[in-house]
Amino acid sequence: MLKISVQSAGWYKKDDPDGSFAFIKKCGFEAVDFNIDHYLSVKALLKSEAEPISFFDQPTEDILTFFTPLKEAAERHGISFAQMHAPAPVWIPDRPELTDYILMSVEKCLEVCRFVGCPALVVHPDRQRNKDDEWEHNMSMYRKLIPAAVRTGVKVCLENLPTHFNGRLTDGVCNSGEEVCRYIDTLNAEAGAEVFGYCFDVGHANMMGNNLYDHITKVGHRLTCLHIHDNNGTADWHTAPYTCVAPAGLQTDWEGFILALREIGYRGDLNFETFRVMRHLPKPLHEKMLSYIAEVGRYFRDQILAEE
Repeated sequence: MLKISVQSAGWYKKDDPDGSFAFIKKCGFEAVDFNIDHYLSVKALLKSEAEPISFFDQPTEDILTFFTPLKEAAERHGISFAQMHAPAPVWIPDRPELTDYILMSVEKCLEVCRFVGCPALVVHPDRQRNKDDEWEHNMSMYRKLIPAAVRTGVKVCLENLPTHFNGRLTDGVCNSGEEVCRYIDTLNAEAGAEVFGYCFDVGHANMMGNNLYDHITKVGHRLTCLHIHDNNGTADWHTAPYTCVAPAGLQTDWEGFILALREIGYRGDLNFETFRVMRHLPKPLHEKMLSYIAEVGRYFRDQILAEE
């Protein structure tokens, strides 16, 4: 596969699916990471003590009807769905009723994925100071998604996330390949099916000072999808690869990234999570920047396949 993909934030217009997919096709992309999280603001729910209300209160059938123009526009322009991003965070401390509400929404996101032919839904894990608590929270949360994941055949993907404490980066969740393997293997064993996978976020790993090559090769076949973006090694910039020209010690190890994907035989899509490019560049430059990102994707693909 190795289709060149980009997240929908910044270019997808809800009132113009056809024009949106025509535009992204023109920029050179073959697949999308659809931000279905934009249909539920967890931040807004957290600010309210009232009963949660959102787009996902509708019956599943009505939600699928709503997304039918999205599905048809993507098919018309030959664009597939690489992955979707679920609302986040899911685990809400001390508010179990809100956690359950968000999990209900995530289950409906899985149904949307199945409807449009999307193979993976990224669902953020919880982050805690205490790693034992973190494990228990996450296992409890993901176990609740097993029936929906098995029913839909859509993979629920954990993502590596950095953690901040008092303004400092500290050990995040899924920050090591070993931890990723423990989560994925345990959950799939309990599910009795391969319904959990891993989304590797390159920028997050770069912030944490991870060895990209080691991390990817340890995870191996569990790697399902990617969030590719660049930063300066200290902040989560979500910018285009090769645009952070910094001293050698702070540059993203793109060579190690490519080599690792080649060695494990990765054939998922090459997805770019570069929404801040759309947010901060002048609109007249969007098409050229997106075209550049797509060109980087084609370069990555050529390098991954170079020895075949």
